[in-house]
Amino acid sequence: MGRIGHFSASPRAALGRIAHLAGEHGSLNQGCHTTASAFARATDKRGDARPNVQISVFGFLSAFGFRLSAFTIVLLVCSFARTAHGLATEQLGPDTPERPTVAQSGWHKGIVEVPRHPSRVYSVWVNGNENFCFNARPEQMNELIELFSKARLRDHEIRIKPGTNTVKSLRGDVIRYNVSLQILDGIALHASRERNDAETLEPVLTIYIGADRSLLSQLKFPEHVVVECAVEGVEIKRRAKPDRKAWYGRLRLTGGGSPVDFQTGISTRITWWDKTSPEGIPLARVGTDSTFKVVLSEAELALLREGASWLTVTTGNFTSEPKSSDPRFPAAALAADEDRAVAQAFSIPDHFYYGRILFEDGSPPVLNPEPWADAEVHVDFPYAGMFHPDAEGYFKLYLEPEQLAALKEQRPGMNIYVPLKEPGRSRAIAEFPAGLLSQDKTEAGVVKIPKPDYR
Repeated sequence: MGRIGHFSASPRAALGRIAHLAGEHGSLNQGCHTTASAFARATDKRGDARPNVQISVFGFLSAFGFRLSAFTIVLLVCSFARTAHGLATEQLGPDTPERPTVAQSGWHKGIVEVPRHPSRVYSVWVNGNENFCFNARPEQMNELIELFSKARLRDHEIRIKPGTNTVKSLRGDVIRYNVSLQILDGIALHASRERNDAETLEPVLTIYIGADRSLLSQLKFPEHVVVECAVEGVEIKRRAKPDRKAWYGRLRLTGGGSPVDFQTGISTRITWWDKTSPEGIPLARVGTDSTFKVVLSEAELALLREGASWLTVTTGNFTSEPKSSDPRFPAAALAADEDRAVAQAFSIPDHFYYGRILFEDGSPPVLNPEPWADAEVHVDFPYAGMFHPDAEGYFKLYLEPEQLAALKEQRPGMNIYVPLKEPGRSRAIAEFPAGLLSQDKTEAGVVKIPKPDYR
């Protein structure tokens, strides 16, 4: 993911930059079923202008651990009232070839198989709070339970509720369903983590049994799932969800700087690993203050202290995948009090690259006068994100070696965007090939573009 312009510590100062991006990039998540991230996907079709369409930047911010107060969120919502058509995306029915469900960065491994089930009748995404609704027959309910039980989660929490349920779509259609899956991500997950000290906030599967309790006898629950039954007089014995509490950690970079950096698109996440699976479990993202919070049970903490499980620190761009071999955060450095968390030293892999954009006359691409407030030239790269050249025309980004190799093999496309005269719109006019990127700033490749005339 790229940077959000020149962010300042002031929420009000940030609003102008975010509103500007709303116009440039359109949807930052055009339906969670079609794209992993607007900043991780390829750029728009050659030469297409970017319009004002639906947008949510909250998940965008929270991916970097940006701490948003309630006041800030209100300001953001008000700011988007003019440029966004809404803050929700929905889909009626199951997947289609044109709109398949794609696992999002940060989703638990395997959970994507549940929303892909053909019994899905509706799904809605609101700032990372994703809800998938299914109208399933008993045998399909068992298929959903089986898929859910195989996802890489700590608890596999299934809730059983009486009656049935309906949901109203954004256009007013009433849709009946009897199974739902909730996945918290983006700002919804970030806000919940801020006020939560006991829950994992992992995906939850809910089943509505209707008026016929005999359905319960047809359901098959694996031994390792947690079942919470709200049906009066019914008890389903499975393992209990353990009590957990919050533990805090703090990081510092050996070379200085922050493990979260908007300008280069750097973010850092904490992942749980153990010897039972090659896949990790996402626990937290490091905040702009270099701290993080994880919710652990006494048994989980004991496993960390024994070395049977471990936490890794993954620093990279928004799409960098955590690995079990990433640097480990010592269990002994976790503190029950955030203020007592002692910073642990970590380094970022040296995968930074430079490029340079200039106008044809050799001057840096600074728009003077600007066609509209905060209008800037920017360049997009899949995996890394969006970047604005500095006062000398340079930009800096982070790419994993395999990501750079993949970009060099892809068909070139226009990825340098210049603002149009119409507020909130930009057009791709030139290509910055990945092959021109260099780890040596002095050898950074240069692409020259025409200077726009806004007269």
